[in-house]
Amino acid sequence: MTDGEGWYQEWGQAARKIKKGDVIVTHDGIKHWHGASSKHSMTHLALTAGKAEWLEPVSDDTYDKLDK
Repeated sequence: MTDGEGWYQEWGQAARKIKKGDVIVTHDGIKHWHGASSKHSMTHLALTAGKAEWLEPVSDDTYDKLDK
């Protein structure tokens, strides 16, 4: 992450808070999501050696519970 705060979650795991300076390596085939927190923006770089596969959006219910 280059700035801000957010969340990262791999399928079947608990969401974890991420912040400026954090580096996350996600391998091909690992279903995950990431996004800004409800209180801060988030800026990041995403690099891939393959083709990104966009999946279903994270539900508002799931997302809204994270910053509480």
